[in-house]
Amino acid sequence: MDRDATSAQVRLLGDLLGSTIDEIEGEDRFALVERVRALAIEHRDGDPDAGPALSELLQGITADDALVLTGAFAAWFRLINLAEDQAIVRQLIVDRQAAAEQDEPFADTIVESMQRLAARGITGERIGEVLAGLAIRPVLTAHPTESNRRTTLTKLGRVATVLRRFDQEILSPEARADLERYLAEEVASLWLTAETRTRPPTVIDEVRNGLYWIDAVVFDLVPRLYREFHDAVRRVYPGTEIEVGRFLRFGSWIGGDRDGNPNVTLEVTEQTLREHQLLAIKLLRRSIGQMHAHLSVSAERGATRQLTDRFEQLRSLLPEEAEEILERSPAQPHRQFLALVYRVLLVTGQQADRPWRADRVIDPRSYGHAEELTADLQLLRDSLREARADRIADGRVRDLQVQAEVFGFHLATLDLRQHADRHRAALTAVFHRYGDTDDYANLPEADKQALLAHELSIARPLTPAVLDFDEDTNQTLGLFRLVRRAYERVGHDAIDTYIISMTKEVSDVLAVLVMARDAGCDEGLDVVPLFETVDDLERAPQVLERLLTTPVYRDHVHRRGDHQQVMIGYSDSNKDSGYLSATWQLQKAQRSLAAVADEHGVALTLFHGRGGSIGRGGGPAAAAIRAQPPESVRGRLKLTEQGEVIAARYRDRALAHRHLEQLISAVLVTARPDRRKKTTDRADEVLDELAALSREAYQDLARGTPELIDYLNEATPLAAIGELNIASRPARRQPGRGIDDLRAIPWVFAWTQCRIHLPAWYGIGHALHTWAGEDEHRWDELRELTAASPLLRVTFDNVEMTLAKADLRIAEDYARLARDEVRSSILPRIVSEHDRTVSGLLRITGHDELVSHDPELREVLRLRDPYLDPLHLLQVALLQRLRQEPDNGDAGTLRRAVLVATNGIAAGLRNTG
Repeated sequence: MDRDATSAQVRLLGDLLGSTIDEIEGEDRFALVERVRALAIEHRDGDPDAGPALSELLQGITADDALVLTGAFAAWFRLINLAEDQAIVRQLIVDRQAAAEQDEPFADTIVESMQRLAARGITGERIGEVLAGLAIRPVLTAHPTESNRRTTLTKLGRVATVLRRFDQEILSPEARADLERYLAEEVASLWLTAETRTRPPTVIDEVRNGLYWIDAVVFDLVPRLYREFHDAVRRVYPGTEIEVGRFLRFGSWIGGDRDGNPNVTLEVTEQTLREHQLLAIKLLRRSIGQMHAHLSVSAERGATRQLTDRFEQLRSLLPEEAEEILERSPAQPHRQFLALVYRVLLVTGQQADRPWRADRVIDPRSYGHAEELTADLQLLRDSLREARADRIADGRVRDLQVQAEVFGFHLATLDLRQHADRHRAALTAVFHRYGDTDDYANLPEADKQALLAHELSIARPLTPAVLDFDEDTNQTLGLFRLVRRAYERVGHDAIDTYIISMTKEVSDVLAVLVMARDAGCDEGLDVVPLFETVDDLERAPQVLERLLTTPVYRDHVHRRGDHQQVMIGYSDSNKDSGYLSATWQLQKAQRSLAAVADEHGVALTLFHGRGGSIGRGGGPAAAAIRAQPPESVRGRLKLTEQGEVIAARYRDRALAHRHLEQLISAVLVTARPDRRKKTTDRADEVLDELAALSREAYQDLARGTPELIDYLNEATPLAAIGELNIASRPARRQPGRGIDDLRAIPWVFAWTQCRIHLPAWYGIGHALHTWAGEDEHRWDELRELTAASPLLRVTFDNVEMTLAKADLRIAEDYARLARDEVRSSILPRIVSEHDRTVSGLLRITGHDELVSHDPELREVLRLRDPYLDPLHLLQVALLQRLRQEPDNGDAGTLRRAVLVATNGIAAGLRNTG
């Protein structure tokens, strides 16, 4: 990595931030920031006097000074993160150039994976079959892990653009000075922008935030990935013509995930679908507009009869617009045709920008569905080829067609999710009214299944035309009617997945199918059980087996192409039993679910509900895919992209391209049908034992120690997280103080803020040392198993990285906020297990220190720690002051400073929850 270039950008951004603080806040406050920074660096460099001096200084500062200090260090991290991102981009360019000079494919690219398939015996005759089922869908979610405001993200994006120009353009001194002036203006604007929101975002705010990344990056990036895919096929399998379908698409939960979020109503979901549709049409028009002068192919070259006939058909619908186009672009039939397509899209957008009514009136001048647009673009490409304009047909026009095929008018397919309890309650009300049963919710499972199967076998409507039940029941049933309207107005790509949280039994799935059938939308809907806790994961294969042997449900699966989705939850399983236990149970569940699906001749897609942090199933996505059981992916993958992970992966186009390229590459390799098993019976036996030991230790602390929830409330900024206004969804499932009431995201966020990162490692040290003890043969076996197992390597790599970010000296500062009896019952156990986990990992990896094999990461952490220390010390001091003087006249400013520090720590660690 070019450290000189990175250091130069870091210095530039730091100098601009410093001068901004000096100019706006004054010399004294700038001097205070510099004094704190100097003491923090001296403290980390080993000066014994610097630490006490820093603590004393921060204890006595005013509320206004605290706000400036936290803002200064938080802003520094946001800016430095951009410089680090640009360093990664810079290195990617260097590495790609080096690979090209050697005429070798760059690692983890589409072409490299295609070559691996060829090397493993996949011939040109077979590659079409292998690729036919390829399906990858990242799904954006709005879980509260993105602590940045969209306003801030937009400004940071502009700063990143300037840094990229510094790297990639040859600039005159004047041009460089202009860019630096622009950069100084953006830094000043960032400083003057409120760090935290004054109110929680609405669901529609979150929808627009999520769609921002598709607008800014993804929409224009996708055609490039499709080109690279086709180029890879031609390079590795010359002479083989394969028409690959929509192997990469995008989904979203934002506006469709109603589990635990009362703010997601029918009206909100309808507006979400319209937001998707309007932006899709706008982006398609943008792409067409960028090609305005591109299709200037002379009429002398000719145009196909099909194209001219279609033009005349559209001309009859839009006569005035057609005449204007003919006058502006004479003798250019292809340009004329695309311009008229643009006008049809304008009308389509105008129709989409109206509330949905039960009676749909289609404007004949608009496109009814996106397939009509893609058909028109195919006519255009065919005609261009006839005119010998193949390069144009297969260039930007093909890119436009890819955008129309992938994003259509739906942009991203909206998934729906609701808790199984809500479905039981709705059907209880319906069946009670019509005398089928007085208390459906409390029927034995066999009786529930019989009643639901009977309902699915008859043609009668289940509910009245006008829903007149209680409000919750009307909302639950009305959602399925909204799905039907979405199919009519947008197409089946609008919604194709309905997820059932906390699926326990077959009846939980059949209940959704009954309501979907009643609304007339079941033909387009995958009914998806979600298994979240460890107990649920253990039971998942049996539930799927019973589902696929239930005739009415198997018929539905057949109508869905003999395809079944199953979602597995990483966050709650981890919170339930700890990282190692959850990881292993997820692995076993995937194997067993795949075996059940195979037995019934059903293609299985596992939907991975991964969080951003290690403690919620996060970490490098490509490495995680490679570590999955070979039978579980098979070229089909759906996974969530959550919170701050979305910004980290999609903020820069080069980084977004690399992320998606690696994702496609990893999934592509899994499409080979004869992949070898990645484990042995002995490895499974050892992992069973380690997982059980780890789970025992973790649950003894999390479930068996009542003081833990007091520690979490007193020795972490958990309460501050609830005030961050970073999501429309409540932080707790229901009012209460218990761990079960707390969602997985704030659970992880709180442990991250105090630098313990407990969910990502607790229990692993106990498991390793209990299993191996002082038996060196057993430690040798663990080393051998880790070297041979992708799962163990990825797991231990993730744990090691997380432990490298932990800092128990800082955790001790937070612990002093807790009552003595709470601190003494929890902190020593955490420290002891931390030390056991570190020593066990080092014994297996052979490293002298954590991440000693990754000097770049060690250097990044070393440089960040002195800037994180003041934020932690300030957060602790301010929390203590607020607790001691809750009615202090400066309480409002102090609380704001705590929240800014919370944001800054998240930016410094590049993790929230």
